[in-house]
Amino acid sequence: MSRFALLVLAALTLSSCNDQGYLYYQKPVPAKHSDVTHKLKQLQGNSVVDILWVIDNSGSMYQHQQNVIANTALFMSQFVRSGNIFDWKMGLISTDVADRPFIGFGPGREVTSRTPGNVGLFQGAVNSLGTNGTFQEEGFAPMMQALQGNPDFVRPNSTLAVIFVTDAEEQGSASVQNVLADMARIKSTVETVSYGIFWTRDLGCVRNPGEEEWELQGSRYGDFIQATSGKAYALCSSDFGANLADLGKDLVSRITSPKLFLDSRPRVSTMRVVYQGVEVKAGVPGSGGHWYYDQGLNAIVFHDLSFAPGDDEEVQIIYDEDTGIDFN
Repeated sequence: MSRFALLVLAALTLSSCNDQGYLYYQKPVPAKHSDVTHKLKQLQGNSVVDILWVIDNSGSMYQHQQNVIANTALFMSQFVRSGNIFDWKMGLISTDVADRPFIGFGPGREVTSRTPGNVGLFQGAVNSLGTNGTFQEEGFAPMMQALQGNPDFVRPNSTLAVIFVTDAEEQGSASVQNVLADMARIKSTVETVSYGIFWTRDLGCVRNPGEEEWELQGSRYGDFIQATSGKAYALCSSDFGANLADLGKDLVSRITSPKLFLDSRPRVSTMRVVYQGVEVKAGVPGSGGHWYYDQGLNAIVFHDLSFAPGDDEEVQIIYDEDTGIDFN
């Protein structure tokens, strides 16, 4: 009998002895289960924030720039209202890659929480933007150019907040994924969050007949905002000041939100936060929830602690570790 025939006979013999249709089965090792109690007052927050404004300076932006100038104090008041706990700095660039930063970069040009007359200095810088910038508005390339060319702008262990103000789509060539990867290499920030004040159809802003319209959802700016857990506002809003104040309030909330950094990667579907035997609802700000999982930080972020009013409260964090194996 040939060697091939012997191999076939052996395979058939093994198959006939195995009614279940397989030769070998290894039961997967169950995922490790984490169940740890933490004191809320011991969780980590942050008070250092570096804010980069990217404001369009093309021909259609004059009135929008004036709205920023008129309401800058409302934005900054959110930091002042929260006490003197914030160490913040701000920079301003345009959407024209040929422009140098207008303020906030280089010796003698910084605008910080300790700079005398900081509100007026920033307003003056916005006023100097003008409307002669290129018609090919880019937000990402000028942003990376400023951050990479001025590595001291972003401080270690800070929150980096980027605020885009524009009525046009992002018209650069770099992919959003590459931009995010480049930003991740810029020092050791605690986190990056972005905001946008845009003139888009899905935010309720309507162009004049014949003018090109765009939508935030699915756009390059939209993808960037989503990837950084950001928030968008309508540039056409009749209450620009209220939106700018809300932006500042949201940023303050994100900066100060206590964070619990996890020791291992969780299987997100198994995550539970329990307080006094009751599960605490999850959800991002504005959803009615109290916490969310930040994948980039591998941390649970508590943005609303109203469920635990005491000074010595504890929460139970429960999840299965993510082994990369699907046990369902």
